[in-house]
Amino acid sequence: MDNNTNEEQVLSGIDSEDTTTWALPEGVIARLGRGREPDIAFSQDGNYLAIGNSLGLWMYDLETLKPLSLWETERGMIISAAFSPNNQWIATSNCDNELKILDVENGLCLAKFKTQDYIYRMTFSNDSRYLAVVYDYSLNIEIWDMETFEVFAVFTVDAENTGHYRPICLSPDSKLIASTCKTPNTEQSESIVIWEFESGQQITSLTSHKHSVTTLCFSPCGQFLTSGGEDGTVHLWDVNTWQIVKTYTDYGKIYRIIPSYTSAGILRAAIINYDDTGPATISVRDLESDEILFSDQVWGNTTDFSYIGDWGNTVQFSSGSQLAYECRHEYINVWTAEHPNKRQFTHSPISFPTSVVFSGDGKTLAAEYHHESVVLWDIESKRSRPAIKEKSVGKNQDVYKTNNGALYTASIIEDNVTLWKTDGDSGPLVNAIGLKYWSAFPALSPTGTLFACVNENDKLNVYDVQSGEKLYELVHPLEPKEENGDEEDRDTIEKLIFSFDGDLLVSESSYRKAKLWDMENGKEITSFPDDKVDGIIGFTRCGRYIFCEGEEILVWDLRSNKLIRFGLNQGPFGAISFSDDGRYSILSGDETFVYDINQREIRSQLTLPQDCDRVRAATFSSCGNYLAAGTWWDEGMEKMSICLWETKTGKHIIEFKGHVSDIQDIAISPDNKLLATASYDGSILLWDLTPYI
Repeated sequence: MDNNTNEEQVLSGIDSEDTTTWALPEGVIARLGRGREPDIAFSQDGNYLAIGNSLGLWMYDLETLKPLSLWETERGMIISAAFSPNNQWIATSNCDNELKILDVENGLCLAKFKTQDYIYRMTFSNDSRYLAVVYDYSLNIEIWDMETFEVFAVFTVDAENTGHYRPICLSPDSKLIASTCKTPNTEQSESIVIWEFESGQQITSLTSHKHSVTTLCFSPCGQFLTSGGEDGTVHLWDVNTWQIVKTYTDYGKIYRIIPSYTSAGILRAAIINYDDTGPATISVRDLESDEILFSDQVWGNTTDFSYIGDWGNTVQFSSGSQLAYECRHEYINVWTAEHPNKRQFTHSPISFPTSVVFSGDGKTLAAEYHHESVVLWDIESKRSRPAIKEKSVGKNQDVYKTNNGALYTASIIEDNVTLWKTDGDSGPLVNAIGLKYWSAFPALSPTGTLFACVNENDKLNVYDVQSGEKLYELVHPLEPKEENGDEEDRDTIEKLIFSFDGDLLVSESSYRKAKLWDMENGKEITSFPDDKVDGIIGFTRCGRYIFCEGEEILVWDLRSNKLIRFGLNQGPFGAISFSDDGRYSILSGDETFVYDINQREIRSQLTLPQDCDRVRAATFSSCGNYLAAGTWWDEGMEKMSICLWETKTGKHIIEFKGHVSDIQDIAISPDNKLLATASYDGSILLWDLTPYI
């Protein structure tokens, strides 16, 4: 078949369902984003597509690809999901080591269990009576009886380590069970272990794959066990002799190969290919005829592709005719035998927001996503759009807000660094050559006039934003790389920070060497004493002080060129923020204080909820009268606390709870009506502050 099946067919109106208001915590107006790290499962009747992720369990209609419901939001953090063949149940497991059996029709929990570890993979028997589960680290395989909802049998791998992908399958008659373990005395290869279900005896161990085994499945007739490996091969094993009767190979450079049988017994495979230079692709191939049924470019280059990492559940190939996969951390793509063209729907961003900031008019919330693009959320419609319209700029982006409320975005792709006005129709304001990939993120002065980035020679370039011309090339001395040392461990410029008036710039290396630069003439002003300062945090609004990390809270007074010690041993810093009027700072470590910068004294100490040890992110309202903070996740916590206080008195106003993981950043709208909280759970919550401010 021709590869014209890669023609993209994006369903119109797919976001017409207002999922932003589904299953909201108390006090929340909307949820932006649908969660991170998805596990995908197809129902065997072809009606549903389930996506379990950090927020909960999403159910989609497979024909229309429209969202139907969102379940399990109380805790979320779902790792694995599996439909029963009778289409009555869906099993879910989460990171709190909970196994749940839900009713497919209404999401009601029929049974809930605490397990020994979190379940990594699970599958039902053909008659839906048994559920087989494997754990992330445990060598045990458990069989749960769906009639009694109890553990029916336990199988233990006779090896030191489990398999990497931990595939598991039951034969059609439920007489055999197969999984994997590491092959002894080898670094990469894995063995396939077979047990007899009734007796519980291990009957054989198959060793042919040279790398990890990604997939196991029995043929519908039960005569063959098929295995797919990272070595790019698919083996067919005769279940009577346990000999290989057929091998399929030579499919190029393979990341994963996932064999699956159709109900008629036709063997197909989803194959993910990549090389060191070109894009990664995914295809569906009939292994016997070698016919390509579907092909698509999945990720733009191997850098994008490698970020998928070991989350193999982001690709699901079921019944030899249903394929779903994550694409570019924004979409879920679906191919089925009934729909030969790729269908795509937004389930994005499939990452987590690291920072959020409101535009000056409060109508837009800009969110920066981990290793991903900057997304602009329209507050009124709750819909998203890219901050940069040009699609070829790369997804390693950073967002900035200037003193007048304007938003800008910088993008890094390979060694190209560009600065853009968000929502602009023109080209980049600055186009620079930077240090390839990981170095300091570029910096934009709060005045919006200067842009700084590190070039390919480890020098610091400063550009005029209006003209796009380079003003200075500054040399920040770096420590020489150790002989035979790794390239990643060498000293580089790691941090760039402008003062609020744009007159000063701080550069800091990964070896904690910091320098202060005068932006009027491009000259060095001073170096910071590295024996006392562990890192630069940022300038105060007045520009006189620079807050620094150390064994205690340190402030560099630029007038006297001296360090001011607060005498507070705070431990590691959780969050530091400054009020717009420059008077106050939040200092959060072992305890959380409001500090009066002008008076150099603690204004108030903030009381955190009992279950919260440390603040992760904090901010002041634009008027400076209020401040909000969100907490770290700690073991045992199910919901993160977000608190609002009065700045001057430290009076606690309200505590919100909604996110299931760390609060990464927090922002208050300019009119003080909305609080935006960005979380590691992959969502942004908008809270209504009008009853409290």
